[in-house]
Amino acid sequence: MARSRYDWEAIERDYRTGQYTLQQLSDIHGPSRSRISRHASEGGWQKDLTQAVAQRTREKLSRQQHEEVREGVRAPTDEELIESASDNNVLVQACHRQRLKQYREMANRYAKLLQSQMARDTITVQTKSGDPAEVDTPLKYLGECMTYGTRALESVIKLERQAYGMDEENADHPPERELTDDELDAQIARYAAQVDGEQ
Repeated sequence: MARSRYDWEAIERDYRTGQYTLQQLSDIHGPSRSRISRHASEGGWQKDLTQAVAQRTREKLSRQQHEEVREGVRAPTDEELIESASDNNVLVQACHRQRLKQYREMANRYAKLLQSQMARDTITVQTKSGDPAEVDTPLKYLGECMTYGTRALESVIKLERQAYGMDEENADHPPERELTDDELDAQIARYAAQVDGEQ
């Protein structure tokens, strides 16, 4: 049997950690994303180490904070470690909640804008010559706006429920573990672009 030019065992190890996208695996190891995906599917690969990696990362970060203690000072107890980690979690959750408040305000602004357009039954468009013109509000436009608005609101509600621990299924997974700051920033940017694009 011919030897594969790719180290599929190494690719599977990296895949299982859940730390890499298919594109990143492709960049690191060589095969295309689709080939890696097909190999993973055929081999039954699972990202079964993702939670273990995340847990170990949290443990290391928590311990690292407390190991940076001056010589001669006692090591923190588990209770102190838990207290410190929970303080960090509260800060992260508060940040998420503040950002979600911004989401909510954008969704409300979007809804008010759409309501005013519906009440006027007209929208301002730009003609081919570049001049503004009032036209009857097209139903397709209203439907698309409603779809964008409800999707944005649905996402805000879902994220708020996570951030405030309102869903039972999230009881074992604090909201800060669901989204990183970068992921939350990316979602805010997408929603802001949707709202701004409709104005």
